[in-house]
Amino acid sequence: MVNVLKGKPVAEKISRQAKLVVEELKSVDCQPTLAIVRIGEEASSISYETAAIKTMNQIGIEVSSVIFSEETSPDKILSTIDNLNEDREIHGILVMQPLPEGVSRNDIALRIDPEKDIDGLTPSNLGKLVENDRTGLWPSTPKAVMELLDYYSIDLVGADVCVIGSSPVVGKPLSILLLNEEATVANCHVKTKNLKNYTQQADIVISATGVAHLVTPEHIKEGTVVIDVGYGHVDGKPCGDVQYDEVMGKASAITPVPGGIGTITTAILAEQVVKAAWSLQVEHKH
Repeated sequence: MVNVLKGKPVAEKISRQAKLVVEELKSVDCQPTLAIVRIGEEASSISYETAAIKTMNQIGIEVSSVIFSEETSPDKILSTIDNLNEDREIHGILVMQPLPEGVSRNDIALRIDPEKDIDGLTPSNLGKLVENDRTGLWPSTPKAVMELLDYYSIDLVGADVCVIGSSPVVGKPLSILLLNEEATVANCHVKTKNLKNYTQQADIVISATGVAHLVTPEHIKEGTVVIDVGYGHVDGKPCGDVQYDEVMGKASAITPVPGGIGTITTAILAEQVVKAAWSLQVEHKH
């Protein structure tokens, strides 16, 4: 019997804990507040923003949205980030991806105050992740994967894990987080030669490429745990990187799309806003 690893109970657990801290912060006159910066009208950005706002509101976090047209100059966007860094009422800054042409992810990552960088983009937070320093703010999607594995008691020590995808926002940081938990990690990507050589050896396969239906039953051995981080649409229906129905016959556990990792990600963002507010508010007062 395959175990369907749903994101909802994981997200609910994270949200409950975050809510308790929000109440504690409000008792010392700190209202945790997130600034969301979106450039342009990209549909996936808007839907992610809507989901994030809904989660923040449920937990008691206020949201201030800053929306620019795609024609806005990069300088104006960067100076807005400077202002948000300086604003003591703002505890977290989230810049929506994908960014339009001419706006560099790197420039934005270098500009955000690391203490407000709730999606773990800045070099210093990525450095803390490499060092396994838990005071840092980590990228939300990799952290969501780790929370799901922990919630469902999937043992990582010594496990062979194949991560497909090497982006700086998911694949690379996720591979490091898994190494930090003593897993043995093969970090592959869409250009890997003979991908099956790696995936067929793995106890856990995690795909984060955004290539629909990339992972087929032939990619995995019997009893593999399959985590699908991809999200796209085929024939108007949401789908992930994994051929869900077909792979289900061989996997011991699998995440659905939608309803899996994405569900947890916004709860992680809320948790990190609360963490940032706590450190900015409480620790800076001492």
